[in-house]
Amino acid sequence: MSRTHRSLITAVLVIMMPGMANPATWAQYWQNLDHAAYVQVGNGPVLVYDFFDPNCAYCLTPYKMEQSYIQSGKLTVRYIPVGFLTGSSFGKAAAILQARNPQWALAVDMRGIAESGKGGIAPLMPTSATRYGLQRNQALLEQSGVDIVPDLVFRLPDGHVGMIKGVFPGYAMESIAAGRMP
Repeated sequence: MSRTHRSLITAVLVIMMPGMANPATWAQYWQNLDHAAYVQVGNGPVLVYDFFDPNCAYCLTPYKMEQSYIQSGKLTVRYIPVGFLTGSSFGKAAAILQARNPQWALAVDMRGIAESGKGGIAPLMPTSATRYGLQRNQALLEQSGVDIVPDLVFRLPDGHVGMIKGVFPGYAMESIAAGRMP
């Protein structure tokens, strides 16, 4: 079964993971996420890491849901690009990370997905630092026990770390932004 097919199947399901088998594992995983190559948008009290592929049509849904909570100051989102869905994904992920304004490049890419179903940014050849960062991002995604996108990892103000695999309903983002478990 292809990764794209698994993404499609998982996008229909919402899977909540309140923690890995060992809570210490989640704490270490959360610390490792801080070293990912990401684009930060917002400055709210609840922090979310959003794994996405620049060509993932399903990744547009969480991105759109997050925007109102970012704008209202409730949410900080660190978008972690990975590049595996199509041949241009890795180069597009590099283009986002290497842009003079990564937030703008991310928005352009998501606009392209909304308009044509494909990321809206042109791929670039990654620098060695960006290549390393994207490889680390992929390893972090796989370390969570999944290899599909979208994939959200969040920490609530009480310290609870959770994960949502695939596309999820709006009430889940509303709960997270309010500091509650969905």
